[in-house]
Amino acid sequence: MLGGDLAKNFTLICSAKALRTLGFGLASVVLGLYLLERGFSKTEVGVLLSATLIQDAVLTTAFSALASKYNNRHILFLSCALMFFGALLIAFSQDKWILAIAVVCGIISPAGFEGGPFAAIEQSILSRAQRTEELTKVLSVYNMVGFGGAALGALLAGSLVAAFSSFSKLEAYQFVLVAYALCTPVILLLYGMLKIAPLESAEKMKEPDPRSMNSSSNDSNYRKSWIWQLAGLQSLDAFGGGFVVQSMLTLWFYQQYQLDAAFLGSLFFWCNIIAALSFTLAPWITRRIGLLRTMVFTHLPCSLTLCLLPFLPSKEWAAALLIARSFFSSMDIPVRQAYAMLLVPARDRAFASGLTSSSRAVAQSISPSLSGFLMQHFFLASPLICAGLAKSVYDILLYMSFRNIPLEGLGQHENSELSATSQTDPELLASTGNRT
Repeated sequence: MLGGDLAKNFTLICSAKALRTLGFGLASVVLGLYLLERGFSKTEVGVLLSATLIQDAVLTTAFSALASKYNNRHILFLSCALMFFGALLIAFSQDKWILAIAVVCGIISPAGFEGGPFAAIEQSILSRAQRTEELTKVLSVYNMVGFGGAALGALLAGSLVAAFSSFSKLEAYQFVLVAYALCTPVILLLYGMLKIAPLESAEKMKEPDPRSMNSSSNDSNYRKSWIWQLAGLQSLDAFGGGFVVQSMLTLWFYQQYQLDAAFLGSLFFWCNIIAALSFTLAPWITRRIGLLRTMVFTHLPCSLTLCLLPFLPSKEWAAALLIARSFFSSMDIPVRQAYAMLLVPARDRAFASGLTSSSRAVAQSISPSLSGFLMQHFFLASPLICAGLAKSVYDILLYMSFRNIPLEGLGQHENSELSATSQTDPELLASTGNRT
């Protein structure tokens, strides 16, 4: 698939992704429980997680903009520093205000999968030298190793808490947070070995795109408007997802069934492992039904499943449904990343990645505080129902809005064929052009 420096960069980025998400998986399992132990209420925990996600959105937007002007490696180094020192402050600060500031200003992931500007910059680096037909495959592997790391992190979190059961809960959670911090120096070393070509050099490596070369500035503006529309719709999906980030799901299972961190760590380990395995099917499904259909048809049933979760009779049924849902719930991640980049010309792909990532982070930052409030003042399962409804509306609106929009990377002849075919099946216009 790749060779030379491209293969080396891909290996380094995937290794950094796996180790980083391992750390995020570690922290997310204990973060909500740790904050409760430190005297925060459920509403305050939700507010802190929301503030963390707002900071994540601001940081992603700012650092993505800086990355286009400065060395990407330096931006990644700075992000690692925030991740390391923030984790240590969270673990050892005795003052609630300092602890709250560290949670908000450091880089930590309540969702247990991704946080900070890392992903936007990494995807920009990976997409520079990829031909369009390789994007879904590359991003599937990239996300698969990320979910594998998150799964291992969740399992290790539960194992560490169990191993330190002779200590207080607070001390056991602190051990987990220190382990999270210790992932950062290795990530820093991996980023130091990257060979990142200047943007101008990377652009020369791109495959020639006749549509892009002959398109007018008016067409480019239209495509940017589509990205803004896509970002708006994805923010609705992220808003729904914010109700059920991993830290809040941990809190729900703990309050509903009195489950400990060891059980929850194992549960989220299997959820993330199955989600990682699902990425291997994403390119195969995409080749047959297109990017847009893959995004919607795999995601909508999972959205509706969230509404059913609170009504199951036991913790075993709830855990089983959550694990089963994991096989399809994240399959759209590499697909939507590829879709966003293929919606615009190559020169605008960093912008597209940064905009969709930051808009998702902004929207996701709102709902954890609402989730904590609803759990404390209404009924415990209300965040799950809100999440399922919001995500279902997103799926329907996404399909209705984009089924007639063609993607970049298709030749003129192929677009003509797709335009003719669209009279009977308009959604084929949104396929990638990767057909057997």
